[in-house]
Amino acid sequence: MNALDKLFSWIYRQSEGWMLMEPNLFRKINDPYPESPGEIVIKVSNLMDKKKYYKDPDITIEKLCTFIHINRSYLSRAIHKVYGINFCEWVNLYRIEEAKILMRKEKGNTLDLEDLAVQCGFNSVRSFTRVFSAKENMTPRQFFKSERWKRTRQKICG
Repeated sequence: MNALDKLFSWIYRQSEGWMLMEPNLFRKINDPYPESPGEIVIKVSNLMDKKKYYKDPDITIEKLCTFIHINRSYLSRAIHKVYGINFCEWVNLYRIEEAKILMRKEKGNTLDLEDLAVQCGFNSVRSFTRVFSAKENMTPRQFFKSERWKRTRQKICG
């Protein structure tokens, strides 16, 4: 028996009882299934809320998976299965919600879009405005003005 045959024989013996369930995801036949996509997304969402990973303009799915110790393919599939969107779109949902929170807290009458975009994790005002407009059907300035109008109306009406 040559060295290559010995290697294949050893690999076969070591892999006995394992089967390929999904691409890039292995599990032992007798082991329970990994967490469901919903459970994975809830766990990662809680971490996103706590640690604010979305504020990093250079966040990638690979970086996030390294931080939270989860398989990249499994996370990607879980996000797509639960939300029907990709990782970048999912992160942008957090960024838009953060922007809306910050705009609601803004006391003044002016809005610095560049500062707001950077605080929320966007690389540019242009991408922030494009993503915000697509999600909210209005520009960030329009949203800010409508929120300011709501606050003013609440003060007047009590």
